[in-house]
Amino acid sequence: MLRDLPELQAGAKGANAAALATKLRQNYTGAVDMLTFTPDLEVMWHLHNMSLFHPYYLHRSERIPQYLEMLTSSAGVEVAAQELGEDLNETTLGKSIADLEAKLQRQPDPESLLDIYPVLARLYVESGREKDVDQLIDRFKTVMNSENLQDHLTLGYLLKKANRDEGVLQLFRNLEAQYPERLSLSRRIAEIHEELGNTELAMEYLSKVKPTLALLEKPVPDFSATDLDGEPISLQDYRGKVVLLDFWAVWHSFCIGDILNVKEIYDTYKDHGFDVIGVSLDTDETKLHNFLKGNDIPWRQIFTGQERQSPLAQQYDIRSIPVRWLIDRDGKLIAYEANHKLMSRKGREPDLERLVAAAVSDN
Repeated sequence: MLRDLPELQAGAKGANAAALATKLRQNYTGAVDMLTFTPDLEVMWHLHNMSLFHPYYLHRSERIPQYLEMLTSSAGVEVAAQELGEDLNETTLGKSIADLEAKLQRQPDPESLLDIYPVLARLYVESGREKDVDQLIDRFKTVMNSENLQDHLTLGYLLKKANRDEGVLQLFRNLEAQYPERLSLSRRIAEIHEELGNTELAMEYLSKVKPTLALLEKPVPDFSATDLDGEPISLQDYRGKVVLLDFWAVWHSFCIGDILNVKEIYDTYKDHGFDVIGVSLDTDETKLHNFLKGNDIPWRQIFTGQERQSPLAQQYDIRSIPVRWLIDRDGKLIAYEANHKLMSRKGREPDLERLVAAAVSDN
């Protein structure tokens, strides 16, 4: 979307944002089922979030038109920002809960009200009524569709709000057995194990999602490519250095923010044996050159213009970006970053700089 719609990069506001929202929904129906703005916009929120229009719960079909209408005014952005930043006060919180409970009591069509349960659970917790979540769970079980995966995921959310971690874990184990092709379930089980302190089990389930885990502390397969200057480049060229293999793209806003952070780390440790290899998944070489020059990015870049079909993306099974692989002086994988989460044999690591500092000090 970022590549196809330059308005996202520019940061649409007011009427432009409303027009952009319509355009997104028309052309990206599946990807933008819940309309999400990027960090480049002053408004960044998901339409499915219930707090935008507190104190009253609004069904999704009502929220979308109201949100678009709000964006058509020049003050829309400020209004949204103010609402998003507010906390529910005690009076408003109580009225919100009462309204939702009343809707459930009427319950003309139970299936159309299933979205209310997670909202009500969150409000119960915020108001200190955690015990009411247990009753809400019992009620949800009577109306949920046992054949519907989304209903089971909602049940998992409710159990989590009630601090019933073992119940959440058992639920997702059952779902994983029922839907083995859904890797997101294995990822969720890994996260639960991690929260419970079961690092080894967390890594076991994550390995189903990310085969890269099998490479940790092992030699990373070498590659042979050509950089932007037409010079040959490979991992073997960097043996003896700690190297960050960085898969990114100019059109991806998260990558742009991250690469500037990487530059700070590079400037700090470049004289201590640290280097970076950029693997650009861009399709526009001119935009790539302009970005590198404008931000004084000094390390070498590999570019083929083939996006995810590029040989390196295929070789290393890169399905989303940003992804960063930190490799030690002997060519072994220390950690990799996927979706802003660094993974090592010890589980999640707090930050890239600490890993780089430790790696360059290990001679």
